[in-house]
Amino acid sequence: MLKGNTHRLVGISLFGALGFVLMFIAFPVIPAFSYLKVDFSDLPILLSFLLYGPVGGVMSTLIRSILHYIQTGGDMGYPIGDFASFIATLAYCFPAYWLLKKSKSQKSAIVAFLLGTLSLTVVLSIANLYIITPLYLKILNFSVGNITEYILAGVVPFNLVKGTIISIVFLMVLPKLRPWLVKQNKMLTVK
Repeated sequence: MLKGNTHRLVGISLFGALGFVLMFIAFPVIPAFSYLKVDFSDLPILLSFLLYGPVGGVMSTLIRSILHYIQTGGDMGYPIGDFASFIATLAYCFPAYWLLKKSKSQKSAIVAFLLGTLSLTVVLSIANLYIITPLYLKILNFSVGNITEYILAGVVPFNLVKGTIISIVFLMVLPKLRPWLVKQNKMLTVK
């Protein structure tokens, strides 16, 4: 039993650490909003969800976000961006995980990723409207003009693009990961 728990803890930690490293490979996708960047840290986090369940996935996400905050110091010492990243990852991974674990075909996997992308977009739009952007405005004297226009012009398209990119990459690596995931007796009979 200890070996199983130790293996689980190490796996969760490794996926969180890998997500942390991948956060530094980031690029903007909307020139007018160059501070909104896509990174691939959600890929190992989603694997952690698939292998260790929701608790393992959340713990990997937390490890990734804490490591990133420690390394970068956040935005002038405030963890606003890391909080937003934490929420974004969970908003994307939870629905994708729930549908992927029941997925029996490529089509249902695509639906899982579409739902994850939609969830990411809706949750981050609401979070930016009521929490994230107001915090930036208040604490960092960051100006975006009209918040609703900012969300419609920047946050919504960014999250749709980000979710699509992450989904496509995961769908591309899924065939390579499938034998390993099946060996782990965790999931994916997707063909």
